[in-house]
Amino acid sequence: MPFPILDASRFASGSPSQRAQHARELLDHLRQHGFVRLKNTGIPTQAIHEAFALGRQFFELPLEEKCNIVNPPGPSPQRGWSKLGAEKTSTLYGKLMGYEMPDDLKDAREHFDFGPPDDPLFPNRWPSSSAVPLFRPALEALYARCEEVSHDILTALAEAFNLAPSTFVQHLSPNASEFRINHYPAISDAELSSSKVERIWPHFDLGVVTLLFADGSGVGGLQFEDRARAGGSFLDVEAGEVGEVLVNVSETLQRWTAGELPAGLHRVTKPEGARGQVPERFTMAYFCKAARHAKVDALPPFRKKRVEGGVEREVDEEGITALEYQQTRLLTAY
Repeated sequence: MPFPILDASRFASGSPSQRAQHARELLDHLRQHGFVRLKNTGIPTQAIHEAFALGRQFFELPLEEKCNIVNPPGPSPQRGWSKLGAEKTSTLYGKLMGYEMPDDLKDAREHFDFGPPDDPLFPNRWPSSSAVPLFRPALEALYARCEEVSHDILTALAEAFNLAPSTFVQHLSPNASEFRINHYPAISDAELSSSKVERIWPHFDLGVVTLLFADGSGVGGLQFEDRARAGGSFLDVEAGEVGEVLVNVSETLQRWTAGELPAGLHRVTKPEGARGQVPERFTMAYFCKAARHAKVDALPPFRKKRVEGGVEREVDEEGITALEYQQTRLLTAY
């Protein structure tokens, strides 16, 4: 499906009317679909190409080299390399929706994750500079650009809601966002049709918004929920150009807006028409996340009201922090 493409430069450097129009369209598309595609975000296409090339080099490293920086399974933010099938997105979604998923459902994917530079609480795990030269500086630079883009997106959404521009962004500091490079190895279409294996099972992302980058190979398989139809229907999403960014609403933003912006359900499955061997696929994702101490319940402008003794009061919220929420959710994925 050709999702709407918005020109992000209209908000970054456009006239007041262009900024307002972009903000309205961004809100409308995310409210309707949970997803939107952006172009002209200010992230250099060459930086994206370089990051994908370095990611490929990393996944081609010998197993023992990757095992030196393996991500320990558990509820903490992911750091380093996760082997094929380490994360179970099927249970991540099933637990949230309140039903049990079979234990033998597997994700056909490995990935590398890192968070804020010099994170003292959850240090990053990087391969040696001799193993993949320039890997760390290139990815940290791209991470910083993604942070800027995500702030622009959330500022635009706040303005579209007629709220203060900092309504969402103020809850992002100190930065706790994460970056991931996904590698989906080549796999037979028979295995992907077995009902036991998916490249990624249907799930929501945990953060505020996600920025997804395609590698330009044209290998499909990404699908989003078709909200216009009931019964778990999904729509194919075109890979798009390398310089474009696919944005989706994640669980925290849904909670902050009390459901005004529902999180986007998505999966990666067998590309339409695939026969025999399905080629390998690479993607990169920047998971914009709330500061660890920030609450992930409805923000004041979105809180429901109740009347007590003739006085309107806000409904009490749970008060769970972003870190507590993430750790609770990740426990189900390992």
